[in-house]
Amino acid sequence: KDMWELVQVELERREKMGSKYSATDIFASKLICEDCGSFYGRKKWHSNTKYERYVYQCNKKFHKGNDKCKTPHLTEVEIKEKFIQAYNLTMEDKEIIKEDLKSIIKLLTDTNDIDKKINETNEELTIVVELAKQAIQDNSKTNLSDDEFNERYNGLLKRHEGLQKKLDELLEVKQEKESKAIRMKAFLNTLNKVEDELSEWNKHIWMLMVEEAIVHRDSNITFKFYNGMSI
Repeated sequence: KDMWELVQVELERREKMGSKYSATDIFASKLICEDCGSFYGRKKWHSNTKYERYVYQCNKKFHKGNDKCKTPHLTEVEIKEKFIQAYNLTMEDKEIIKEDLKSIIKLLTDTNDIDKKINETNEELTIVVELAKQAIQDNSKTNLSDDEFNERYNGLLKRHEGLQKKLDELLEVKQEKESKAIRMKAFLNTLNKVEDELSEWNKHIWMLMVEEAIVHRDSNITFKFYNGMSI
C-alpha cells in the first residue's frame, strides 16, 4: 500500500511539471542547473567517432540569450560518485534522522485541526446555498425590487465564492500534508532497509531518496532528500 501511494504522489509531481518532466533516464527531472533552474539532460558528444560519449549538461546552456548559465557538464560516473559520497555522509546521522522523521510524520498525520476547519466551511457553504434558494423563493412571493433582490443575491454569491475559495485552499493544504506524510513514511521505510554505507551505485536508493540535485559551477552537487535534508 505504501509503495502504491508513493507512486501516486510521484505521478502527481510529474503532472505538475507538465512538459518540463522528462523520463528518459534515472537522472531526468532531478538534476537542476543552479544558474538558470533548468533540468540537466543527457547529451551525446562526438557522435559517430571514436571519442563518442554521453554527458549531462543544462538543457538551456546554449539557448540563445542564456548567457548566465556557467554550470559544467557532468558524466554519469561523476554524478553517481557524488551521490554515494553524499549518502554516506548523511547516513552517519541515520538514527537521528529516523527519530526526526517519526516526529514529522506524527505532525503531518494529525489532521484534526484542518478537518474541523473543512467541516465548518462546508457547513457555512450549505447555509449560504439555502439562503440563496430562500432569496429566490422570497423574490417570487414579494414585491422586492430588482435592485433589492440583486443586492441580496449578489451578496450571498460573493460570500459563497469566498467560502469556496477558502475550502479549496484548506483541501489543498490537507492534500499537501498527506502527500508529504507519504514521502516521509517511504523515506523512513527506506532508511530501515538500506545499508549504512554504499560502496557502489544503487538506483533504488537514488529514486526513493533524492527529490532534486542542484549542480553548482564548481561541479559540486547539492542533493535534496525527500525528508527535506540537503547535503
